[in-house]
Amino acid sequence: MRATRDQGERVQIDLIDVDPVAFHDGELGDEGHAHSRARWRQSLTGVAVVCVFVGAAVAWWPKSHPPEWRVFHAAPVPVAGLNEKLVFDQPPGAFVNADLPPAPVDVKPQLGYVFGEPGGTKLTRRWAAFRTATTSSDDAPVATDAPQVGGVAAVVKRVRVRHEVTWGPIAGRTWTVTTNMLDEAQSLEFANHVAVIDGNPALAYKYQLAGMQPVGSVAALDCVELLTDLFGGERGRGAAQPTLLTWGTVDESVSLGSIAAPSDALPLVEFVLGAGRPITIHGLAATVITSRVLAGPVVAWVEDGRLIMIAGDATSEELIALAESVRPATDEEWQAISDADVATISGFIQVDFGAATPLYQVVDPATGDTLAVTVQVVDPSSASNLMLVCIQQRSEVGTSHCETSSTELPLLTVIESYGYKFVVAMVDRNSNGSEVRITLADGTSTLPVQDFGSGLPGLAVAMLLPTDYGVIELWDNGEVVAAI
Repeated sequence: MRATRDQGERVQIDLIDVDPVAFHDGELGDEGHAHSRARWRQSLTGVAVVCVFVGAAVAWWPKSHPPEWRVFHAAPVPVAGLNEKLVFDQPPGAFVNADLPPAPVDVKPQLGYVFGEPGGTKLTRRWAAFRTATTSSDDAPVATDAPQVGGVAAVVKRVRVRHEVTWGPIAGRTWTVTTNMLDEAQSLEFANHVAVIDGNPALAYKYQLAGMQPVGSVAALDCVELLTDLFGGERGRGAAQPTLLTWGTVDESVSLGSIAAPSDALPLVEFVLGAGRPITIHGLAATVITSRVLAGPVVAWVEDGRLIMIAGDATSEELIALAESVRPATDEEWQAISDADVATISGFIQVDFGAATPLYQVVDPATGDTLAVTVQVVDPSSASNLMLVCIQQRSEVGTSHCETSSTELPLLTVIESYGYKFVVAMVDRNSNGSEVRITLADGTSTLPVQDFGSGLPGLAVAMLLPTDYGVIELWDNGEVVAAI
């Protein structure tokens, strides 16, 4: 269609060269055929050049390689969030006990990851975990004998169905692998496929997990175990420290514990305490577990950077209701809890350990911490008639393991914690020639009692027991008054 003049438009016409071949009448002559052959040669040359470039591009195009490492990004603890000051909105009884965290120490969370069979726990089924920590020590030399990991010598220890493999330092890191229901060869195979990539734990893709799955970080596992241990009466050492508050009576109580923890801590709760039933608390994922470890129901969830657990003498439904009522404490509520640190409430004993009398001290060569055996009378002004015999770990954390005893004398007992056993004895101040005699493989060790001051009701002695000890006797006035 051609545009008309009155439309005010101009039509652009492109002029092209006429190809005599395209419009020939069959009689071109030599010149025409030469021109035709030249154009065909140009076309073929162009096609050849294009083919060369395409072939070169295909030949030198970088090949796609699958990633070598499966990297597990660390789940950090939020800087801001809930702290340890948590209470029940309507507590199930009177407040009876506060186990508050000590001053923080410079312990960094370790890198590592846990892998396990679905539905398994730390005590059941197959699992493997690795952890690594930085060190300033020189790297280990190249190994020439087996076993070895990463080219350096490895130490393998076995306890029943569990193996522990340690090696390093390598590139400023020490390494530990722990496995359950894997043999030594399988444990070493796992150890040779772990790494840290860009500051995150990693496992080689070529390693076959054989039914195991990623469970969570060892940083989260450490938090779960620290909190679980505190429910059991032991305070361990770690990058974070838990808090435990208890309400109720002497016979029945419920405890609320919490610790700053990574967001992947909840699966590790079931790994430590057993499989649970999924629920929600405050609209967040939670679990309720009938735990053999804590001998009863447990409710656990992670909220705003804190792992929270509730356990005690109550049904699962009662604990769920209490969990829904957990909230931050007011300043007045928390001050009352802090003030209860050295008081006797509802029959539960609260102790100021600064008043204890040390009887014996030893340095743990593995940690460098001092272990002290102490004795103290619980509230001498009351009629409680109780003493506490304790092993105190005198480090930055300052943990204590204690046992109660009557103030009636004579006293002869063995207390054990932190892998050590101590004998403690006490006799009346009017005793004569009192001593402890310990039967050993090569003879008898004798320990005379001493006067440690007016803070104790009698003369006392304590000693670290050797591994080969036998019968322990407490002698007073020439006769045996107690024996173990």
